[in-house]
Amino acid sequence: MSKLDIVDFHTHFLPQGWEVYRAPGRPLDPLWARIGTKISDIDALLADSDAAGIVQRVIGVALSMVAGPNADFGAVSRRLNDDLAGTVARHPDRLFALATIDAFGGEAAAAEARRAIVELNLSGLFLDSAKGDSLIDAPEARPVLRVASELGVPVFLHPINPEPLSTQLSGLGRLGTRLSRGTINAAAAISLVTSGVFEELPDLRVVITALGVSALALTGPFGELPSIFMDAPTGKRRHLYIDIMPSEARFIRFVTSLVGADHVLTGSDWPILGHNPTQDGLAAAFDAAGLSAHEAELIASRNALELLKGHRGHRDRLIA
Repeated sequence: MSKLDIVDFHTHFLPQGWEVYRAPGRPLDPLWARIGTKISDIDALLADSDAAGIVQRVIGVALSMVAGPNADFGAVSRRLNDDLAGTVARHPDRLFALATIDAFGGEAAAAEARRAIVELNLSGLFLDSAKGDSLIDAPEARPVLRVASELGVPVFLHPINPEPLSTQLSGLGRLGTRLSRGTINAAAAISLVTSGVFEELPDLRVVITALGVSALALTGPFGELPSIFMDAPTGKRRHLYIDIMPSEARFIRFVTSLVGADHVLTGSDWPILGHNPTQDGLAAAFDAAGLSAHEAELIASRNALELLKGHRGHRDRLIA
């Protein structure tokens, strides 16, 4: 298999001046202690990209990463999106950025989403999967989703730590964290299908993480949610994409068998997972998974680029 151009859809980066939020009186999580300042080091990001053969990355920030529960999310989003746009402007050939938006912030959040896409030229929305007892299909999240659909930009649904599930599974360590976060991520995607949001917003494109695959896959054997799987009727399958963080052949084979190679993206969760999908490693995994050269190209870069750029003309017509 020839060398692959890699577009990493799942990268975390804090612009200059931003720090990871730590609740008062609580020690720094060992994970963040290990990461240190790397998450805000643009030179480290670009150097790691060059070493892995990653040509472009999509950077995004969860609100909970930088703001406490009582923060003014609207103000935080506006300032952060300005800084994300500035970061991309300094490295336009290497970076895309997703706007950080309070998904459950109603019309005010929708206005910020529109500003971030139209005025700041950001490439999509970075949203939490849930908030409290509400999943992303909640009425208060609809205005933000409607903006994404109207402007033709992707939504990246990022996991959160749901309670009480996170506490119940905490004894399993990092695996428990992945299980709880993956469950809420899959539940968010499922809610968009079962509540009719995808029918209401036919141009909405949603990406979930690899963590949500196991829970999502449970719907298949029972004949539920047929519209998101590879054998769905033409036009029904277009809404949902999955970001594969582990570049492992068995997992890649499994995910592509569920949703098809044209709905899978490459991600790294940089710098949290501490590894990058390299050109040689990814090509070997794709080959071991039995993918064709065309399927490999789709997953490595083309699917991401089509999501990020493919609807730009549609968006420009709407805002003209």
